Amino acid sequence: MNQRAKDLEDANRYKSEFLANMSHELRTPLNSMLLLSSSLSKVKDIEPGKLNKQASTIYDAGSSLLNLINDILDLSKIEANLMTLNIEEINISSLLYELKELFMPQADAKNIRLGSTIDASALIAFSSDKTKLTQVLRNFLSNAIKFTGNNGSISIEVAPNTEEDKNLRPIVISVIDNGIGIEEKNIGLVFEAFKQADGGTSRQYGGTGLGLSISKELTSLLGGRIVVKSIVSEGSTFSICLPIEIDTN
Repeated sequence: MNQRAKDLEDANRYKSEFLANMSHELRTPLNSMLLLSSSLSKVKDIEPGKLNKQASTIYDAGSSLLNLINDILDLSKIEANLMTLNIEEINISSLLYELKELFMPQADAKNIRLGSTIDASALIAFSSDKTKLTQVLRNFLSNAIKFTGNNGSISIEVAPNTEEDKNLRPIVISVIDNGIGIEEKNIGLVFEAFKQADGGTSRQYGGTGLGLSISKELTSLLGGRIVVKSIVSEGSTFSICLPIEIDTN
């Protein structure tokens, strides 16, 4: 009984910290948008360079706000069991190309080498929900870029599964970085919606802390599982193991 009370107390504390952090995360970009848009509306003549910079800041703040709202809504849908699947055939090469094109500007900004490889024995096509799979991989890549220093490297690799569930989930897509890494004891915590690796919500690198929790749930919907390997100061590998097709029965 004492343990249950402690678990409930911890859960409430984590949620309170999460909500407090969300208040900050929501207000910061919203305030930026309101202040800058108000400033622009009052100025008759403004230098083009300054106008472009302020417009870009408003856009970035709006994008951050939208991403945050999407994360919260996705988590709510998952918890309410309202997520649906849209199954289609996925070509591995096309998927990797689209991901690299999407993240190359962010990688270039930090001079990070972003590459990809497909093992010769790996399957090159399978059936799944492309939108949800892309969301998982985008989260892996976003985190990899966030936690990898300048002049680092990130690779998206596709290979056959060699683990015990290789017959059930023969496809493995991994995002490998040489960033800051995660302590082994904290790996499980990064997938919990209201926890951080440090047990709190203050984040040196920003973000909502919801991405990996959502990714874990989406991966389960896709019939897959996530595997994480990491060494502090050496980097991390986030892998998603997938079936050839999803059993919707």
